[in-house]
Amino acid sequence: MSVKVKAGMFRNLLYVKEVAEAGSISAAAEKNGIKPSNLSKLLNETESMFGHLLFCRTKHGAVPTKDGLMLAKKIIKLEEALEACLNCLEPENKPPRLYMASGIEIQNLADFQKLFLKVESENEADVIVSNFKPQRADELVSTKNRIGRGVVQNIWVCAENVKPALELARFIILQIHNQ
Repeated sequence: MSVKVKAGMFRNLLYVKEVAEAGSISAAAEKNGIKPSNLSKLLNETESMFGHLLFCRTKHGAVPTKDGLMLAKKIIKLEEALEACLNCLEPENKPPRLYMASGIEIQNLADFQKLFLKVESENEADVIVSNFKPQRADELVSTKNRIGRGVVQNIWVCAENVKPALELARFIILQIHNQ
């Protein structure tokens, strides 16, 4: 079987899972940006390929058959295996290291204590929040923190190109702007 055929089959299987979860072809189609008629055709192809009815279609939605449920459960495991492959080359899932200069207050940051490690030096940090431009910066954003009438701090948020660090940096910037 060619890669092209396998890729198409994998796509169809993912749609089977989506319809089983949504309970409706139109809801699954809308969620995934596809026309319901096209999704219905893909399901018909998949059912023909397996030689089993996977859904009972009613005016109230699409109810998975016993075979459809069994297949949907296996597809979930297949999707998890794909996610594991995609994540295997990412850096270890360690929390981002945060350096925060003294005198900076950020609302709701305490709620995220478990998501990051505090470090003493900005050289060790993945995310740096400081009034002064950091010496090193892989990604650097400047934002203003208003802390009273006419008092504005210029805050530099630096994040390495690591997804958790970038998410923490975005969170910090949003919190600064929402104060």
